[in-house]
Amino acid sequence: MPFTSNVQSLTASTPAGLAIHYHDSDPTKAGEPTIVLLHGTGGSAENNFWALFPMLAMRHRVVALDFVDPDEAIPQAQAYIEQVLAVVGQASAGAPVHLMGYSFGAVIAALYAAQHGATLASLTLACGWVKTDNQQRLRNAIWRSLHESGHEAVAEFSAFVNYSQPFLNAKNEGELEALIQGIRNGSDRSRKMAFNRNVDISQQLAAITAPTLVVGCSLDITTPMRHARMLFGGIANSRFAQIHSGHGVVHERPAELFTMIDEFVKNPSALPAGHVFENAHA
Repeated sequence: MPFTSNVQSLTASTPAGLAIHYHDSDPTKAGEPTIVLLHGTGGSAENNFWALFPMLAMRHRVVALDFVDPDEAIPQAQAYIEQVLAVVGQASAGAPVHLMGYSFGAVIAALYAAQHGATLASLTLACGWVKTDNQQRLRNAIWRSLHESGHEAVAEFSAFVNYSQPFLNAKNEGELEALIQGIRNGSDRSRKMAFNRNVDISQQLAAITAPTLVVGCSLDITTPMRHARMLFGGIANSRFAQIHSGHGVVHERPAELFTMIDEFVKNPSALPAGHVFENAHA
């Protein structure tokens, strides 16, 4: 779903000359507090943040970039980190930003924070993970087999692992088919899936000093809750929150996620490291 017409589409360039497109809720507020959103594996800024972006933009300046996959069959993290650095550098006018990463974007956000912490006012990691485990590799391998064989069930499989049972069961037949078609017609995720297979950021977590909020989802089978707990345990200056959702929390529970991010970025150090938020939502 496209953003509203008042959101501006801009371009930043990496040192190598790669053009990175991003969306800005109000470029005239460069230098003011800004939230930068990093999308997930199979998404784009508009696909992942069609609901979250406008809600945050009611109270904050918001920027969301579209990652460009490198040509390598298995991309390296640094290529994505440089894209974030280019957008943050152009959009922020030198002021620290609040960085929020979702899924794959959370991995890149954590690595960015470890390298460029001075550019951050805070860090939020939703549905991220520290190290790809056997359960994730099995899911990745099934997806890869379906994708490379051209099997139409790849979209159904993606919907099955990304969304919770309550969310899927609340859809009627037409809505469910539209959801699956959206995945089928969405951005290519093959290179990011190759990257995801071998993630290990365990040695970088200690370098993250920005006030951090880790968000895990209790019904997530793509990055189950144990991964969020490992991030929480591995980042010294972190707080923890849980949402009753599947991996697709940006679609399932965007208002709840908005509330958490909105409250956190107002004063990231208001609550001490180690704090666990009590979530009253059903």
